[in-house]
Amino acid sequence: MDPERPTTIHTEEELAPRGPWPFLRGALPGGFSRWGWGLMAGWMLVLLGPALGWAGHLRRAAGWSALPSHWGESLSARDLWELWENGGLQHRLTNSPTVHLFGLGLVVVLWCGWRMQAETAGQKARLGPWLLGALDTLLIGVVPLGFVAWLVDLGLAKAGSSGLDALGWAAFFGRPLVWMSLVAALNVQWWLCRLGRSAGLAEGYRTHLGVSFMRLWSHPIQWGLLSIGGAALRALPPFLVLLLAWRMGGGTTFRVWLFLVLQLLVTAVNGWVMGWLLRATARFWNHDVLVQDVRVNLKESLRDAEAS
Repeated sequence: MDPERPTTIHTEEELAPRGPWPFLRGALPGGFSRWGWGLMAGWMLVLLGPALGWAGHLRRAAGWSALPSHWGESLSARDLWELWENGGLQHRLTNSPTVHLFGLGLVVVLWCGWRMQAETAGQKARLGPWLLGALDTLLIGVVPLGFVAWLVDLGLAKAGSSGLDALGWAAFFGRPLVWMSLVAALNVQWWLCRLGRSAGLAEGYRTHLGVSFMRLWSHPIQWGLLSIGGAALRALPPFLVLLLAWRMGGGTTFRVWLFLVLQLLVTAVNGWVMGWLLRATARFWNHDVLVQDVRVNLKESLRDAEAS
């Protein structure tokens, strides 16, 4: 009597291979956890530190701050020369609060994002996988993703030089979005690599690199649209606030503070969006690990069945 052959994983809905899209809805509710709040606060600090630090730096180094009276106006070459030469900015190009607050905010963002993702995936957030995952991304992510971005940018550049207004505007907005999407895609590859590192390299380093690479490239459309959409979603609100500020002008200190508060709000929203993608990636990684384990068990069961 022939032994019963195991069923394929595609007959089990919960074990079927999936892309990242199905995990977006389940990743929505967890944005306001302790690490989610930390991620949003870190991004706000990244923005707030340089803004306030530079305004204070202008006041100390040049004797005044141009923000209240010149927000939304163009500074002439003469104004820039006065700031650089007579204001003494060439000797004090940066200041300690600007650098330290920006650096602190960046550290908070990176650490809270890693803690959030590791907690979602059921892993320990250790420093080693975080750092070595970045090295893995340099090995398997920069060249293929950079090549794709270069091809798309080249196509947009040629389309923009065709003389058609619509294609010119598409190239104008699309080319920066391509490179922002490249950074987003490299982040996704890093997130997948560091989760794989955190789980251990039981099957060897080359297998880890191959599996991490395929987790991204097995779903190029879904990951590509998430990278492009995420980059556009994070870039649009700050741009709209800056456009509003440019149209209204400064005029009063109240307007300057209003624009700063609006930028802080959209920056917090951007932090939440990044946390959403971090959680969705972790949920996708968990499911893919389960699928990979089932595939290995199926292969072993088939070999045992054929040997019987």
